[in-house]
Amino acid sequence: MRLDNCIFYLLSRSARSGARFYKKQLEELGLTPVQSIVLQALAVQDGCTTSQLGKAAELDNATLTGVLDRLCPAGYLERKASPDDRRTQHIFLTERGQEIAEVLDSLTEEANARFLAALSDRERDDLKALLTRL
Repeated sequence: MRLDNCIFYLLSRSARSGARFYKKQLEELGLTPVQSIVLQALAVQDGCTTSQLGKAAELDNATLTGVLDRLCPAGYLERKASPDDRRTQHIFLTERGQEIAEVLDSLTEEANARFLAALSDRERDDLKALLTRL
């Protein structure tokens, strides 16, 4: 099979292209795409547990822990032990984290539009629908 007929190759190539594009958009904020996803997930579900956050961001525990270990000292979020179970942590955006999450929301919306600019509105909708189904 030729690579240009292999869905796995095409998806991988597209994902890498999108990741490079988004990473460049985030450079001036000093954030990585994964950090951005975590901050944006918290903007939707602030105060969730680390387990809930990992599911929302689709990150394994080791990756999420590393991201949280970088975002906490940077002042974007804070961890608080659950009052019911000290082993469970809840993650909250700080004021600085809330501000950057708002910036990320606008930046991500603009980046999405620019990255998909070569597609028609119908093609963008179809692509999103197909990727969601996969």
